[in-house]
Amino acid sequence: MTSPILWQNEQKTVTLIDIPRSIEAAQGTIPSRHLQSTVPLETPFATNEPKSASAKAKLQRHDIDDSLHAEYHDILRAAIDEVRAAHSTPWCLPRSFVTETPSISNKRKLNQDTPERGSTSQVVQASEASAVVRGTPGDPLPHLASASVKFRHCLATSPNSHLDDVTDRLEHTFSNIPDRATTICAIDNSNKDRNRCSFLVPPGSSFYLGNCADAKPFRDAVREQALVSNERHHFDLILLDPPWPNSSVKRTHHTPGSTYATSPSMSEMRNLLLDTKIDLLMAKDCLVGVWITNRPAVRDLVLGEDCLFECWDVELVEEWIWLKTTVRGEPGSDLDALWRKPYEVLLLGRIRQKATTIDREEAEASQKHVKKRVIIAVPDLHSRKPCLKELIEPLMTDSKKYRALEVFARCLVAGWWSWGDECIKFNWEGYWREGKRERTETSGVH
Repeated sequence: MTSPILWQNEQKTVTLIDIPRSIEAAQGTIPSRHLQSTVPLETPFATNEPKSASAKAKLQRHDIDDSLHAEYHDILRAAIDEVRAAHSTPWCLPRSFVTETPSISNKRKLNQDTPERGSTSQVVQASEASAVVRGTPGDPLPHLASASVKFRHCLATSPNSHLDDVTDRLEHTFSNIPDRATTICAIDNSNKDRNRCSFLVPPGSSFYLGNCADAKPFRDAVREQALVSNERHHFDLILLDPPWPNSSVKRTHHTPGSTYATSPSMSEMRNLLLDTKIDLLMAKDCLVGVWITNRPAVRDLVLGEDCLFECWDVELVEEWIWLKTTVRGEPGSDLDALWRKPYEVLLLGRIRQKATTIDREEAEASQKHVKKRVIIAVPDLHSRKPCLKELIEPLMTDSKKYRALEVFARCLVAGWWSWGDECIKFNWEGYWREGKRERTETSGVH
């Protein structure tokens, strides 16, 4: 099986990774199943930079931390140079079944995108697969997350099998305890047509498809699953990718291509995240990661006084910077661009340990030297980030036996819990194809 890591330095501080392959590898499934992707970025994104001095000053005053960006700039430039010196092939793997701009009728119904009775796979055009998760009326996830839904373990194994040959599961949640992948059908009981679609569930994974603003049912599901499987309900790793306030989507309160509603203000986002009470699910040495935007206010909400990490009793230990590049290794936009930075940051912290005065002094000293790592990846579909499973496991106390949770997730990971309105988004069967990996028809990939 091809590794998603295309290159990594000896210190493991710079990693070139392929996004689709990282998601595929995290499924724990057969290597012949491939994830549909977009054409890899050939040239940097076009950006509309402010032209007047007053416009630049206004943007810098509100959206840029100059000293932090200067530090990131030097780190990222050095990382690019390091990869270029050692890696001569394209900066992503060939992409399978490349999708273009979607073209699908807004009136297409969910059950038109699903297999006919007795079939074992879906036959859906690439454009349709992309459209299903772009916020169109054909997108099943927002409805499924709030409707009366049953997830059923599809036992159909031949063209003569029927959808009725299923086993009922709990509404909105599903746990795949066996050590093999399975396919489930989402049955909408609130619709007289009982619309349905299929999702691929990795071995050992569990999910709760529901609003992260309603945390109690999720916590109850975690405890019930832990009781049934004779496991502890605390997590050793919790990753969050919150839908941060975004001025460009204030009218809809939704991120483009996403069903996750963005909070209209930072204070409401703070309340949302604290109300999840995920600190009740953190193990004593839990590693906590939060993806942030480049706005200083977002960073402050995580690291500032009386904010997330402090309320969760978590201290910052590492920062991972995801640099988006073209297939030739150019930054996705100018590193010094004011409007659109080509990177996102993951803040990683650990639960504070009870310490002596000497230990606290050592901890405070170490905080001043937070470890920085760079992840380089050619971007894919909107909202697809590199799956960090392979990169983050070396930081776990026991990389072979740990419990992990992803909040505001968009895909499932073998052995992990996932929670959110979109947590099965990229596990929709229409996104996956069997067969050999196809090469993209672009000049940058050979």
